[in-house]
Amino acid sequence: MNYFRQSILSGINEYYEILKKSLKALTQEELIWRPNTHSNNIIFLVWHMALVEDNLINKVLLGKERVWITDNYYREFPELRDQTGFAFNQEKLDKFPLMDIEWLMSYYDILRKGTIEFIENVRDKDLSLDYKFGIREVKGYFVIGRLMTELSQHLGQVSYIRGMIRGLDK
Repeated sequence: MNYFRQSILSGINEYYEILKKSLKALTQEELIWRPNTHSNNIIFLVWHMALVEDNLINKVLLGKERVWITDNYYREFPELRDQTGFAFNQEKLDKFPLMDIEWLMSYYDILRKGTIEFIENVRDKDLSLDYKFGIREVKGYFVIGRLMTELSQHLGQVSYIRGMIRGLDK
């Protein structure tokens, strides 16, 4: 048994369970509420987290097109086809569309299955290779670390916004 692999799987599974618990029973109004006009809402954050995972696993590490594209999820929001949620200015943030959380999570569920399969089957050799990440080359292990950092950071934001709306454990 590879305990490093198990620790990664444990972390991403725990993250996903906390995300689902954080989203449970939130109304559409709560999902789109922003603490101020310069902040993201929960829907935006979940969309961004899913796209980050899709991009890092599928595009960067596997060299494939993102599920967002191949499974036509973008067709609901064609203006977001080539986006990942990075570098959104105020105008883009203000115009971010309403998304159904169940639809968004069905996309995320598909991604998560692929991520788990990737982690279960990735070899140390694969993680030592160089991958194109934006304008630079990085090692595969960096990409997995970046995935965990991104997910944890944004899960904290989702939980914080939920807490602002509902308080503790509501």
